[in-house]
Amino acid sequence: MNGAHDLLRVDQSFDTREVALRPHQMLELALGENPTTGYSWELEETGAPVCALRLSSFDAPSSGVGRGGTRRWLFEAVQVGVGHIALVYRRAWEDKPPARTFRLTVRVEE
Repeated sequence: MNGAHDLLRVDQSFDTREVALRPHQMLELALGENPTTGYSWELEETGAPVCALRLSSFDAPSSGVGRGGTRRWLFEAVQVGVGHIALVYRRAWEDKPPARTFRLTVRVEE
């Protein structure tokens, strides 16, 4: 199997779990987000040094003003070891705990 062409997709159900990747394998994280409410996901840990963030995007629904969409991040496993991806869902201007959190442990093995 060529790891460069394998994509592991993870979502909210993977919160607090551990995943295993091979070097150069890609990981896509998709979480629901509704920026019209002021809430957005903030990346606090990128999985470094074992992962590198390659892309962040937001997929809005095709119809329905004020409806949420999906925030996506694409990470690449760049070296063997263990890293952590951590995000918080909050309003940037509020000084209070996040509404939600997401943590994922990434283990990169040969």
